[in-house]
Amino acid sequence: MNIHYEAKIRERAAHLALTVHEEVEGPFEGRSLDDYAAMIVAAHIAADESRLSLHRWVDAGRRAGMSWTDIGALIGVSKQGAQQRFGGSADDGPASGSDQISVRLGATAFNEVGMLREEGLKGRELIGTGALALTFRQTDRMWEHCRTTGIGPDVAAMMEGGWTYVSSWFVFHYFKRPAA
Repeated sequence: MNIHYEAKIRERAAHLALTVHEEVEGPFEGRSLDDYAAMIVAAHIAADESRLSLHRWVDAGRRAGMSWTDIGALIGVSKQGAQQRFGGSADDGPASGSDQISVRLGATAFNEVGMLREEGLKGRELIGTGALALTFRQTDRMWEHCRTTGIGPDVAAMMEGGWTYVSSWFVFHYFKRPAA
């Protein structure tokens, strides 16, 4: 990617929350703390969606046959760094088209922790989240899943506990690890 293309992406990403605010509410005036609070929330949502987008593109690249080494080189980390960040395992080869993917619909803040537990016991690994949906991949081992809340998850602390970040949706952040 050339520097001009990268600069254009960075410029649009930096202005995304403000652009949407102007389309919906009109020009940002910054006259109250509520105005700034709204922009902070909007920027946070944009950042979350960007992280989700990156995970989706990495997953698509893996399914197309890209190696963890290739992905790591693209984002400036090692093969192992890419695997840790995006949920791969050390023996992970290129993704095969035979992966069994299932989507549980109807997931809400009240029932999804139970769904995560059920699916993990069936050997299903959480690979994505969305509005009222949890996406799983069938594996040959059981999984533990964890949902946290807050402005930003403490990924480093979770990784120390053996957890791998999956995604964020609204105020929830999802992690997984193989069951003991």
